[in-house]
Amino acid sequence: MLLLAEELFLLSIDPKTKRVYGRASSALPYSLSGAFMADLMLEGQVELHRSKLEVVHSEVEDPLLKETLEIMLLKKKKTPKYWASALKRSQKNIARKIANKLEQAGVGNMEEKRILGMFPSYTYTFNQTDFIKTMKKSFQTVLEKSNKRKSLEKEEERIIVLMSLVHVSSLLRIVFPDQKEAKRAEKQIKQLSKNLPVSKAVKATIDSINTAIFTASSSASRS
Repeated sequence: MLLLAEELFLLSIDPKTKRVYGRASSALPYSLSGAFMADLMLEGQVELHRSKLEVVHSEVEDPLLKETLEIMLLKKKKTPKYWASALKRSQKNIARKIANKLEQAGVGNMEEKRILGMFPSYTYTFNQTDFIKTMKKSFQTVLEKSNKRKSLEKEEERIIVLMSLVHVSSLLRIVFPDQKEAKRAEKQIKQLSKNLPVSKAVKATIDSINTAIFTASSSASRS
């Protein structure tokens, strides 16, 4: 199963330019860090105590999550807002690391070019069509169940977190290209954030990370 950060990264790549969509370029670095935090929180490696994150289990197999945990262990009990910025600064070349991991898994490939023979530039090629269709179907299923107040399975709770990350990264129109459909989905996602039919841990994950991403990316755009 792909990490939240990997799924988010796949959705962020424009198949025409083979680079990150301009609309997502500002928030994406923070969203990817938030996605790593979300996976760690959802799997129980990290817990939220009195608005601060604490590593409770440091053993994890995935190399990207392991790197995230190692950074978080250096400074204990910091807020999600702090880590959204700190992880973005500390996890150098994280997009390329994600792309490289996906390439090794056979999901796509990354190419490096040199501008003026000196400056590296990277393009990413993935089979996005089927992936986006799958994401759209999953999003629609979860939104329908949530609207009917039906209980969600663990993987469906995870999809709600991904939807929130997609929304805060300005990528909702990639999954829902029709404007009316996108607006309807956006409205539903905003309503979900207020009255989620999920566990307290999942709601805390969404609320804290989305606030952290929005605050961090907004501060960066103003600086």
